[in-house]
Amino acid sequence: MTFRPRRPARPGVGARVRGLFEGEDRQQAVVTTLFIGAIVLVVLALIGAVGLAWYNDNLRPLARVGSVEIGPQLMRDRVAFETWRNERDQDRVTLAQINGEIDAATASARKGALSDQLNQLGTTGLDNLIDIIFQSRLAPGEGITVTPEEVDARLNQEVAGVEKRHMWEIVVKPVIADATEGATQTEQHDALVKAEQALAAVNSGADWATVAHQYSNGDSEPAGGDLGLATANRVSDLEFQKELFELPLNGTTGIVRGPDDAYRIGRATEIVPAGEQVGLRDQLFSRLSEASVRALLTYEAGAGELHDKITNDALALTPEQARIAVIYIDGEVSDDPIALQGETDYSEIVFAPGDNLETAADLPADDPAWTQALADAQGAYDQLKAITDAEQRKTSFAELAQQESDSDTRQDGGSVGFVTKNLPPTAVGDALFTGTYTDGDLVGTGPVRGDEAYYVLLFHEHRASVKDRIQAVRDALAAPGADFNAIAGELSEGPEKKDNGEIGWLTKDQLTEEIGATVFNLAVGQVSDLVPLGVGQYFIKVEEKAVRPLDPDQVPNIRQTAFDTWYADKKATAEDDGTITRSDESSLTDPSLDDFPLE
Repeated sequence: MTFRPRRPARPGVGARVRGLFEGEDRQQAVVTTLFIGAIVLVVLALIGAVGLAWYNDNLRPLARVGSVEIGPQLMRDRVAFETWRNERDQDRVTLAQINGEIDAATASARKGALSDQLNQLGTTGLDNLIDIIFQSRLAPGEGITVTPEEVDARLNQEVAGVEKRHMWEIVVKPVIADATEGATQTEQHDALVKAEQALAAVNSGADWATVAHQYSNGDSEPAGGDLGLATANRVSDLEFQKELFELPLNGTTGIVRGPDDAYRIGRATEIVPAGEQVGLRDQLFSRLSEASVRALLTYEAGAGELHDKITNDALALTPEQARIAVIYIDGEVSDDPIALQGETDYSEIVFAPGDNLETAADLPADDPAWTQALADAQGAYDQLKAITDAEQRKTSFAELAQQESDSDTRQDGGSVGFVTKNLPPTAVGDALFTGTYTDGDLVGTGPVRGDEAYYVLLFHEHRASVKDRIQAVRDALAAPGADFNAIAGELSEGPEKKDNGEIGWLTKDQLTEEIGATVFNLAVGQVSDLVPLGVGQYFIKVEEKAVRPLDPDQVPNIRQTAFDTWYADKKATAEDDGTITRSDESSLTDPSLDDFPLE
């Protein structure tokens, strides 16, 4: 028997086909597994993104003030509260206009201011919240404790209607000789003296209407100063409004100087308190919880009482003060040859090819737009040249500049102000510093071609260099019998010139650190050496020193700056030592603001 090696059995067709399909099944299973894995990864990524978004919207701290963490929800609550307040106040302005308490222009201005406040929430909301919380933490150090009863009272005030008062006023405005220049120091002082006389009269029991007829020159004078029974919106000056609505029944304010430089005295002879406005509380709590409102009001109460205490403490002081006069020279001292040529004050009307200064330099010299610009400039020049009266020419020049100039200076009637030769375009500088002109003269024999436009130029004044002008003041002060005030009236270049340099009474805190140190180291009657400040130079004379109460002219400035001055160092220290921290600014997008569109 012969033995042969056996061959392996060869699979049949069926087996081969089954094997083929089994391979494809395995391949398909692998693909399916990978696909499912990919889906799982995508789902996990989405879950992670949603989780991160939820964290950012609800848990991610935006800032921390001591132990208080400012998260997105607290920020959302603050935005919701301020938005609700803003809408409430907008409605009240509308109602005041409907009731005839204010005119359409006043209503529009107040609504515009409210809209601006709302829009600023997007940029200042977080910083404001940080300040309120930090200030509330500083309050106990000044003896301030916020009680639950105070928070209740603040909440009731938020949802109350509008209180009305029967108000009276005496308004003493400065009598101004030159409206374009504004009140002089003497005119302002004369108005204050009249206001002081009026206040003394009403405080001594004189009839209000009689005193108003004698001293007031405001719109309410024909009615004896009677403003009638009205809401706070009736009073345009916000500081005066605040004082009137803090008065007790039949109380009288002090003298309040307004931003219009008028002095006001007020009295309230009837108070109609407002009960809770129907629906207002529910409207508020539909936007954020009562607990959130109370938390925010607690912070605000502490911050507000702190602000009032620091401000009132500053106003109650009887500080050392100095009455000063100054001579101001505009500009910085330089030995540069161009600066030593002096400065020229001029106005311009700019005619750019295609009315576009940005593209003019790239246009070919023979571009038709240049031809048109020259024609327009020549027409304006010829029109102005035909006017022989210098004052009329200046008026017409300003009107043309506002209508036709392609430069931003058109907003000021073409006025550029004083410049050295190197500041304007080269051709313009050459034209201004060549030749002799007087105020109201057109410069040159026609339009001046610059790199970007044609210029029609109106000359106003040439003055010596800063160095030479300072020397002129030194020489005048050194002359025998020199009169500082007379020299200020002639040579000073600031607004105090019209007052012969008089500034009035100032405390050290109202001056910059350098000038304050200089002033209070001078003896009465002494004049300082030159004191640089910014881009100007001052000679300062101390005319009088005294320890005296603040007067009504100083109060607005102290009221505006006292708290900020006190607070600035404390906040800076808190930021340095980590008491106040903020999240990474690059990732801080205030998601809470997106949840409350500012409409």
